[in-house]
Formats: sequence, C-alpha cells, structure tokens
Amino acid sequence: MTATNIAFTLLIKINGRQREFNFRKRPDGNYDTDTNDDHGNRYTFRMEKANDAWKINGKSLPPWLMESEGLINDALVKHG
Repeated sequence: MTATNIAFTLLIKINGRQREFNFRKRPDGNYDTDTNDDHGNRYTFRMEKANDAWKINGKSLPPWLMESEGLINDALVKHG
C-alpha cells in the first residue's frame, strides 16, 4: 500500500486580512498547519478533530490565531 500525501492551502479572512493557511494531512486524520503574521513570523500547530469540530493544538501562538479557531474550523469543514 502506498502512502498518500495530502496537502492544500486555504485563504481565510481574519481581522479583515486574507491569511494563507497550509494544511498537511497526518495518518491520524488531523492536520499539521502553518501560517504567518504581517511581520513574516511563521506559526506551526496541529488542527485536531474533537466532537465534530476542528481545534487548535499548539504552543506560544498569538491571540489573533487562537481567537480565529472557529473561522479555521469553518474553512476546513467547507473544504471537505
């Protein structure tokens, strides 16, 4: 059996700005995710599914990112 690498990018509007989020599907069905801020700082975290919703799991993430969990969940759900 061959492993399949699934990766995609979604643009999500947060605080009036389009942000690029890169997702890479893990074997457990969750996603390794990364994005950057206006200053070019890159943030990496995991999106994990719990109770039919995607939740952020990461450390030292900025408030704007944590507060946008619902928007990221909505974008992932729409992506299918």
